[in-house]
Amino acid sequence: MPATAELIGATVALFGVGILTLCSVRSITRRRPRPVTADAER
Repeated sequence: MPATAELIGATVALFGVGILTLCSVRSITRRRPRPVTADAER
């Protein structure tokens, strides 16, 4: 039984790290300003 609990805990931890990574990547890409080109001003 302890091996099963350890496996579940590791899975939950990896899932949490994945969610945090996804959220931080999305916030970083959202913050980056888009370059202004001459075509966009017309």
